[in-house]
Amino acid sequence: MRFSFLLRLFLVLGFVATLSACKSVDDLQASLGDVGLFDSSSGVSSGGREAESKTGMVAQLPSECPVVRVQGDLSQIHQFETSDPANPKALIASARIDGVSAQCSIAPTSTTLDITLDFSGQLGPVGLKDMNGQANYTYPYFISVITPSGQILSKDVFALAMMYDKGVARMVKQDKLRQTIPLMERQSASGFQVVVGFQLTEEELDYNRSQQKVAP
Repeated sequence: MRFSFLLRLFLVLGFVATLSACKSVDDLQASLGDVGLFDSSSGVSSGGREAESKTGMVAQLPSECPVVRVQGDLSQIHQFETSDPANPKALIASARIDGVSAQCSIAPTSTTLDITLDFSGQLGPVGLKDMNGQANYTYPYFISVITPSGQILSKDVFALAMMYDKGVARMVKQDKLRQTIPLMERQSASGFQVVVGFQLTEEELDYNRSQQKVAP
């Protein structure tokens, strides 16, 4: 069961590679609706800084830089032993994005972002039963660049590996990534968005949203 996320990661990577890099957000949503990557209700396709209030974490950057943000309902992932996520005792492990920061460098024909993502992982009741040795879990997450017109310029999927040593129930990890966005002559970088989130199934996305509704 621990390798189910890796298998899904390889399948999604192969499928995404066949998509046009400039496909519209609406078309991509329809194509990948079954895996719940992009959802119009969560503001990914709005293409501008006005979307910040609808999302979770946003990196603090100068106004001339692109917006770098973590999609709120894609900021965590939960792995259950059974298909019933309503039972908290069936939770194996979970991971979440706790923070995002970035540095921005703008050149005449491109802008470069050095992005830092802070992750944390937590074993659930099922995972806690197996603490006699090292436990390994892998979760896919993506970084996507959205143009000012609301089109997806690029999308990359990465693997977050969480390795719990014997007797450890919680861990933190940090990933550092570099994203370069090409610019046309005199084009402003500020209209671009860089969106980060976990690659979720429809069921995982529904679970996250249900938890947001009950949160105080």
